[in-house]
This record gives sequence, structure tokens and C-alpha cells, in this order.
Amino acid sequence: MQKEIPYLKEWLDLSGNGKFDKAHEIYFEKLFPTVIENFKQRVASEISTGGILFSILGYSPEPIILTAKAIEPVKHIVFTTNNQSESNFYLKQFLNDDFEMIYLAEESFPTIYKALKEQLIFNPSTDITIDITGGKKSMVASTAIFGKDYACRIVYVDFAEYIKELRKPMPGSEFLNIVYDPLKHQPEIKIV
Repeated sequence: MQKEIPYLKEWLDLSGNGKFDKAHEIYFEKLFPTVIENFKQRVASEISTGGILFSILGYSPEPIILTAKAIEPVKHIVFTTNNQSESNFYLKQFLNDDFEMIYLAEESFPTIYKALKEQLIFNPSTDITIDITGGKKSMVASTAIFGKDYACRIVYVDFAEYIKELRKPMPGSEFLNIVYDPLKHQPEIKIV
């Protein structure tokens, strides 16, 4: 059973009144831990835990944290062109440094594809999930092509409710969209 999200009304009021710094603080200190627990419960029956997780980071660390907490990967590698320290701070806070960060020089197809392939060589596995939620569109496209080429599960943290004025999902409405699973969508492919 999902928990009610504490401080949600306060967060909405602060955000709606332009007090974004205080709203941001309350979100990560008070709301997000419950959002994580609810997300984990919601997706527990949809996806297996373990394996390797490749995440694409743009500016929002929240979806990467949600997916990592739900999947509990053996190895988690985050790819980004963004050296933004705030995202890194929240990743470290919620994932306890249990991830490796790969900084990409650019977001071109060859750069991203090569970086993903290198990590696949360093971490050989037939159980790889790729979270495309946080990346820029060019990064997501390149990563999705890689995921299809190498029979990786591709996921996206989506939401059922969106707050247009804040350009954010309603906390607690997040769910895991399994975009592509080679075992389900192309069972004729033999994954070795």
C-alpha cells in the first residue's frame, strides 16, 4: 500500500507562490524519500532487480534515483555531458556513491555510442537496463539505438499527472515505462 506523501500541500503552495528555493529544499528533504518508496512498491512486480543499469543524466537526478532504487543494480553507470554539481549532490545523497559517473565531451551519436559500448565491454552482462529519462533528446536517441542493438531493456520514468505551471510531474504520480524489453518484444532474438 502506498504511503501518503508528507508535505505535498506545503510544497505545492510554496512552488505556486514562487518560493522555489524553499520548495526545492522541502522536496528533497521531506517528499522525495516517500516518492521513492511508493515508486519502488509500484514497479516491484514490473521489473527484475539486479543486473547493470546505465542511466542518462541531463539536469534532473530524480528519475535516475527512482530507477536505481527500484532496480537495485549490481553496477550503476551514469552518463552525462553535464558537470552540474547539484545533480551530483543529490545522486550521492540518495544513492550513497553507489554509482560510477562517466562524463562525455559531447552529446553526438558516435561519442555516446562509443562510451556505452566501452562500458558494456568493461561490464559484460546479458542483464542490462538503460534508463533514458534524464538525457537530452539527442542523447536519448543515441542511447535507445545502442540499447536495441545490444538487446538491453530500455526504461523511462513517466508520470500520470503533470503540473504545467511548474513544469514538473506531481510527486507520487511517477511510474516506470518499459519502452523496450528484448525478451518480451522480440523473443525470437537469442540473448547469450
